[in-house]
Amino acid sequence: MNQCYFLFGMLFVIALFGIGTLICIVLLIKRFVKKERKKPIIFSMTADILLLFTVIIYTYSHSTYYKYNDLAILQSNIDMIEQEYGEFDFGKIKENEEGRVAYYIYTDNGPIMPDHLKHYYYMEYDAHGVVYNVYDAAEPGG
Repeated sequence: MNQCYFLFGMLFVIALFGIGTLICIVLLIKRFVKKERKKPIIFSMTADILLLFTVIIYTYSHSTYYKYNDLAILQSNIDMIEQEYGEFDFGKIKENEEGRVAYYIYTDNGPIMPDHLKHYYYMEYDAHGVVYNVYDAAEPGG
């Protein structure tokens, strides 16, 4: 799945939770004025805000691709990443050398300016095996 679809979906969900929070605020003000029960609205607004923050944190931590947690991968050992996510689709780990490995994520055949190339989730690591950069890019030579 193209990352643009994921981001548009997350923006839609964030907008829904934002609108839900605004509706809860309006209803809460209305109930304060009429001096009615406020507990159900406060509970609903709290749940809405918690879900909104959860979606925002997930979107931030998976900003390169929805399947891979960038915050967990950065500063991790490349061997541990391979154990967790499986064998790499591109590149091999070189002991005591810098390198770059990648997982296949999608082929861009989307409706908006497709390049029809295979895209990979690249991870660059240093000589100690610590990942210092992640990014989404097309296959080499593409």
